[in-house]
Amino acid sequence: MQLAYNSLRKRVANALLLLKDKFRQNAEGPFTIRITREDLANLSGTTTGSLMRTLSDFRSEKILDIRNGNIEILNEKKLAGMIN
Repeated sequence: MQLAYNSLRKRVANALLLLKDKFRQNAEGPFTIRITREDLANLSGTTTGSLMRTLSDFRSEKILDIRNGNIEILNEKKLAGMIN
């Protein structure tokens, strides 16, 4: 149901937070994960192109950073605010 009714930004934010909840090993500092664009797009229910535009928006809003294939969540509160 979420894939059908939520906005793209909300779906991507939700996917990133789900990954954080599942794979976070250290509670200190920002969460970083290495995931392919295709896998994250599939998890978000979108195309790779749409995902990349959304991630670029999040990056310019300083919500996350992307370096060397790693996605680092910089502002978890803002990301969580998108899904509420």
